[in-house]
Amino acid sequence: MKIGRFEHITRSNNAPIPNFNFMWVVALFMICCCIATAYAQTETPRTAEPDAAIASKLEELLTTVYCYCGCTRETIKVCVCETAVMIEKDFRNRLLAGQTVEQIRTNYLDTFGPQYYAVMPAEGINLLAYIMPAVILVLIGGVAFFALRRFKQQPVTSDVSEGPNQQVVDTTVKQVEAELEQYKRQN
Repeated sequence: MKIGRFEHITRSNNAPIPNFNFMWVVALFMICCCIATAYAQTETPRTAEPDAAIASKLEELLTTVYCYCGCTRETIKVCVCETAVMIEKDFRNRLLAGQTVEQIRTNYLDTFGPQYYAVMPAEGINLLAYIMPAVILVLIGGVAFFALRRFKQQPVTSDVSEGPNQQVVDTTVKQVEAELEQYKRQN
């Protein structure tokens, strides 16, 4: 009989080694997973999320004003600096305190200036920027309409008209015929 590599190792306390069956390992793993899932579902969230109305108002605020941090000109929602996070927390606290979106936006723009308003107001010279694209499209459409209309009205003539060019052609033909007759007489 052949002796294996590890048969010469003896146990010091002669205690039986527990024989874990594979099924017991799987069952223990499943129980641990169920306990962890149940714990995660019953745990209260660390930060209470505002209700849908406040979330939509906060979204409107974050997308309509620029961050004053000095980074590239981005709205507070897009900016990733600490200043934007601080402004977002301030806006959320003000909304929870009962201020309206217009009050918070007006206060922010009064503090940092109107250049931080991401939406161009439709008043004064800015109104021109809203109207001009439509005016330009109408003008281009009108020019194209009248150009096509005029192009369709002009008849296409294939024959040569009776004019100064026709007289030149007639005299040239007569001259060529005369020279041809003269050539025939000489030969």
